[in-house]
Amino acid sequence: MEHYACMVGLFGCAGRLNEAFETIKSMPFSPDAGVWGTLLGACRFHGNVELAEEVSKHLFELDPQDSGYYILLSNIHADAADWRSVLQICTDGSHPDSAEIYSLLKNLLQELRREGYLPQLYLPVHPQTLEI
Repeated sequence: MEHYACMVGLFGCAGRLNEAFETIKSMPFSPDAGVWGTLLGACRFHGNVELAEEVSKHLFELDPQDSGYYILLSNIHADAADWRSVLQICTDGSHPDSAEIYSLLKNLLQELRREGYLPQLYLPVHPQTLEI
């Protein structure tokens, strides 16, 4: 499994996302969340929203309780300024405790506002646009 994850990581770093995806599909055993997560991270770095959607479906099946995958997919959509998809991901109610979670978040936000918190607008910065 680790060797396949390395290959996916190498293809992903090189921007060869389709080859990374084909490598996963050709595995002689079922890929784990680590392999899929490696490809999802590469999708964010290279801004491939379409492949990220496909990859995230596999991750959500394998590990639906890991919020990191949902956040990463949300960030990919935010980087692409696809705010409708961001909202859809962030307001997903499929978790069995979602009502309690949203209630807690609402209370925390109210508390933060009482303390003077002002939300910052999200300004997406794609890693390839950064000047070094």
